[in-house]
Amino acid sequence: MISLDLLLYNARIADVFRLRVFEGWVGVRDGRFVYVEEGTPPANLVAKESRDLGGRVIVPGLIDAHMHIESSHVTPRGFAQAVLPYGTTAVLADAHEVANVAGEEGVRWMIRAAQNLPLRIFHAIPSCVPATSPDLEWTSAVFDAGVVARLAHEPGVIALGEVMDYGAVLADSPRLRGLVDAAHTAGLVVEGHIPTLRGTDLSQYLAWRVTSDHTLTSPEKIREQISKGLVVMLQTKSCTRENIAAVNDLADRSRIILVTDDIEPSLLVRGHLSLIVALAIDAGMLPIEALASATIRPARYLGLRDLGGIAPGHYADFAVMDDLAAFPPREVFVGGARVASAGKFGARALPASPPMPANVQLPGPFTARDFVLRSEGREARGEIIANAVTLLSATASTTDLARVPVRVANGFAQFEAGDALALVAVIARDNSSRSVGVLKDFGLRAGAVASSFAHDSHNLLVVGRDANDMAVAANTVREINGGVAVVREGKPVATLRLPVFGLVSDAPLAELVHDFDALENVMRDLGVAHQRPFLILSLLALSVSPKFKFTDKGVIDTERRQLLPPWA
Repeated sequence: MISLDLLLYNARIADVFRLRVFEGWVGVRDGRFVYVEEGTPPANLVAKESRDLGGRVIVPGLIDAHMHIESSHVTPRGFAQAVLPYGTTAVLADAHEVANVAGEEGVRWMIRAAQNLPLRIFHAIPSCVPATSPDLEWTSAVFDAGVVARLAHEPGVIALGEVMDYGAVLADSPRLRGLVDAAHTAGLVVEGHIPTLRGTDLSQYLAWRVTSDHTLTSPEKIREQISKGLVVMLQTKSCTRENIAAVNDLADRSRIILVTDDIEPSLLVRGHLSLIVALAIDAGMLPIEALASATIRPARYLGLRDLGGIAPGHYADFAVMDDLAAFPPREVFVGGARVASAGKFGARALPASPPMPANVQLPGPFTARDFVLRSEGREARGEIIANAVTLLSATASTTDLARVPVRVANGFAQFEAGDALALVAVIARDNSSRSVGVLKDFGLRAGAVASSFAHDSHNLLVVGRDANDMAVAANTVREINGGVAVVREGKPVATLRLPVFGLVSDAPLAELVHDFDALENVMRDLGVAHQRPFLILSLLALSVSPKFKFTDKGVIDTERRQLLPPWA
């Protein structure tokens, strides 16, 4: 007879292997399940703690197979405290935001900061540092095969992060080829990022042995990618009724995974992967299927053989719930130890974050003259025809290009009321390069907003209608050692302090959420029409997001990997 640390009986057990729920009991010893049985336990079992669950459900801990901790603007310790109460017990974190700002040293900082936490944090080595190439945007480092080979030996590293520069893959970039080959040599999973590729281009990309895609999808895209062997990851924007119907029609759904990718602080207080599970169920996925796509399927994809299910020998990472989708759980356990209950984190005190590397910098200070329209050293004069990046909807980040007339005086754009235009400046963190261009349909009517969090290189991004306000906003971000600042009539009216790399904060989540919500509300008051104001701001410089964005080098055609001048 085996003595147990924990015995739970009169339970319903979520069997994500056979997609069923059965009545039974479990026994845990030394952090792992020993017994997972139907019926009732024998009377002679010995356990340190024995509990009648009264018919509640035991479900495996949720596993997020693709996410970025920095997008929640918290450190790993703050992230663990936030997500464990909602049933997330393991994640694969890709620190490519920190990597672009602080290089290899920054990735090592994130790995160290994730150690000795009750949340199981595995790591993906960022593949795209920079997201494209140094001739298209500034970044603090350029990752190559040597970086991958070195970081592959760090604790918890199991993957190469999303290979976003699909254009470089199709062009057979030697640097990227070496980087991916180094990942395969180290036995790492190689994640993908495939927003637009189809047919032979998709096949050419997948021939590099990329294994997954998490970008915005459609029924047709799901079917092609599944047929070509990919793991298809569904995040918030892809959990539509049409996509879930296509998933439900698949004979084999074992390569459908639910992921978060990016979760902002205002959402993090309401849940984590639990939010995506709920979305998938609302869109038509059966609850047990949604749980399987957030537990055993990501575990198998990542090669985590002892996670993801309620089974003998598996780690006892699980949640006790009133029903399959009743988040937050009543209790959450990691390795058989209770870490949260009643939606509150309740584990031991967590270790402090390690000291931040000293190589993080911000540009500035600035004056209004830093925001004149200039191209190749020449200031704009009179009336120009601007290559204006244009937002296409209030819910997505896809953009197009419009050629719009702009009147210029002494280099400064002269906008008219109601013209839906704004300036966008991107300044390299080391102040070595900058560009100023025109944005259409962002909605900003007055003032300016500046941010040191701007995917993926996280150079300083400034959007405004007035050059003086833009200078004040940029200087405010510098003064608070990184973060976001909104300015109206020459005065800061909202700030979000992100002093760790200019990306995250170690402040309590409630404080961060308060400042984040205030920031978004002020942006809406100034006219920003997007459903998620901060998110769309941060994506204006994402050089791998269709179709046109801004970098410190100019307007970039992300599909053709070409820079355009700010005006014709």
